[in-house]
Amino acid sequence: MLVGQTIGSGAYRFEVDKELGSGAMGSVYRAQFHRDGTVIPVALKVIVMGLIGNEGAMARFEREANILKQLKHPNIVRLYATGTYRKTPFIAMEYIDGEPLDRLLTRRGRLGWEEVVSYGKQLCAALQYAHDKGIIHRDLKPSNLMLTSDNDLKLTDFGIAKDTDVTALTGANSTIGTAAYMSPEQCRGEKNLTNKSDLYSLGIVFYELLTGRKPFTAETTVDMFLKHVNDDPPRIGKQVGDLPSKLEMLILQLMAKHPDERPVDAAWVVRMLTEIEEDVFARKSAGLGAVTNKRVDKPRNFDGSKLDEEDKEAARALRGKKKKVKKKEVVPFFQQTQVKIAGIGLILLAMLGCAYVLLKPPSAAKLVQTMEQATTPEDKLEAATKYLERYGDKPGEQTDKAAAVFREAATRKREDQLTKRFINKMQKPDEADDKEAFEAAWQAMEAERNGFLTLAEEFWKKSKARFPEEAKLPYALKDDVLAKARWGWVADKRLADLRKVAALSAATTDKIKKTRQFETAFSSEQTNPESLAIRGFRLEEFGDADKAGRVWDQLATLTEKDADKREWFLLACQQRAANPKSADGGVKQRLVLLQRQLGVAQQLADEAKVNEGPKRIQARNQCREIVDLYDDEADSTIKADVKQAREIAATIPK
Repeated sequence: MLVGQTIGSGAYRFEVDKELGSGAMGSVYRAQFHRDGTVIPVALKVIVMGLIGNEGAMARFEREANILKQLKHPNIVRLYATGTYRKTPFIAMEYIDGEPLDRLLTRRGRLGWEEVVSYGKQLCAALQYAHDKGIIHRDLKPSNLMLTSDNDLKLTDFGIAKDTDVTALTGANSTIGTAAYMSPEQCRGEKNLTNKSDLYSLGIVFYELLTGRKPFTAETTVDMFLKHVNDDPPRIGKQVGDLPSKLEMLILQLMAKHPDERPVDAAWVVRMLTEIEEDVFARKSAGLGAVTNKRVDKPRNFDGSKLDEEDKEAARALRGKKKKVKKKEVVPFFQQTQVKIAGIGLILLAMLGCAYVLLKPPSAAKLVQTMEQATTPEDKLEAATKYLERYGDKPGEQTDKAAAVFREAATRKREDQLTKRFINKMQKPDEADDKEAFEAAWQAMEAERNGFLTLAEEFWKKSKARFPEEAKLPYALKDDVLAKARWGWVADKRLADLRKVAALSAATTDKIKKTRQFETAFSSEQTNPESLAIRGFRLEEFGDADKAGRVWDQLATLTEKDADKREWFLLACQQRAANPKSADGGVKQRLVLLQRQLGVAQQLADEAKVNEGPKRIQARNQCREIVDLYDDEADSTIKADVKQAREIAATIPK
């Protein structure tokens, strides 16, 4: 139970405040994700302890994280972070303040076709995006469709999704998914599923939302498989009276037994759903016109011309009828011409009012709210840009806030571009780059990677000095000005990161000191920057420069591409340069070092038997250093040294 606990530390941590649910694979918690001064509510999915040794379960958990990393779509739940907590993997995803469609269906019985079409278009947009990236969901069902408080639909749970670009987790003739929603090819255990499999499940979902029941029911999974493969679904029109016939035909086409008979893709389904909406609207409009514009057939001559008054009098004489005195027709109030004209005028005024409301530019407060609610740097940048384009000349707190968001997002975007080019060794500047500023930035990044942070600082200052006036701007909307300003903004960001390294180093070594003082456990997470840094400093202090250098190398690799962990990367590069790795792996020196440190441990243990207090703590910490730092070694001699350290620790009085 993680409620009330904190995962991580510092500016990058999760504070767990509520359990949202649990299942066979694990538990999901709501947590507050603290990231660089911002707090984002997230859903923390933690694998159940009993599955940690299960290779299949762990692979599926990792697969979900890897797939979500590829998906950034407004109708797909977003991934924020992954990691481990006490050797237990977790995934931090977008927290959705709403409910799944299966719960909504339970409460209401069934949904109207207009709602189903609206949700269906959002779901199809998500599916098309995933399919375009080669990802098949394979578990489409109402419980995996979340509805937000704003009526936005989010596709969730990619735990058994298949990435067609990599090897599937399940072999041939095996099935995965929820039986009631599986396609015939899934039921047969076919290996090479396509996007058409998800479209079949989409048809089942549509059917259930409209009718409140599934098209097939069975007592066993095998019987359900047989129905998917052999039975035709019942007609929906008999159960839903107001259902457009074209929508029923679309759903039956989605549930076709053979994939080739289904729609070509989800985008085609969106077009059909839109067409269904337009057809119904057109029919309603035509019906209204027929009611308000009835024609009355009038008598005419044989040649088709209208009868004049003389003709009408002659006709009455032949029939022996006298001309009727026409009574004055009483016109109902609401059918009087002047009333109709006034009504039309009111309707036009209402339409103009609606148009004004719809087309009225959003207020400054509304744009700031949109900016603050955005969850990605891209969305924040877009919202801030819209604000500054309209209200950028208006001084005040809102403009300052928008400018700060714009500058931060634009800086991050440019920084990511430079990092990717540096990693891929794309040293030649683009045509749009200023050559002098680019070369200075490149030299700064090389100095950072080599651990020469003072030299890196000089090069970043040189890059900033290329356009000093533009660097002072709070924001820049013109492309040519922005291109110059970003060099100074990125340099400022990197210089600030460099200044953080000394403080980060001091804080980490201070934490080591306190952990030893109170004899609490050191974290051993291999994906946690702080854990790796602590291990690197401990190895340095222990005297094993080779192994320390390898740990710092591991930390540098972990954090190099993550702008949010830039200070950890710089610290790793600095310490890696100070602890060069040996050509032979440092095994010989390590064996000598361990024998010497074991001797120190034994001496401290002997002294601790007669001296209480700090001496005993020192002895236990000495033994713990040997065990913690070398328990992962495969060399038999080192394993024996670790075992001896444990035995010495056992003799130290508590």
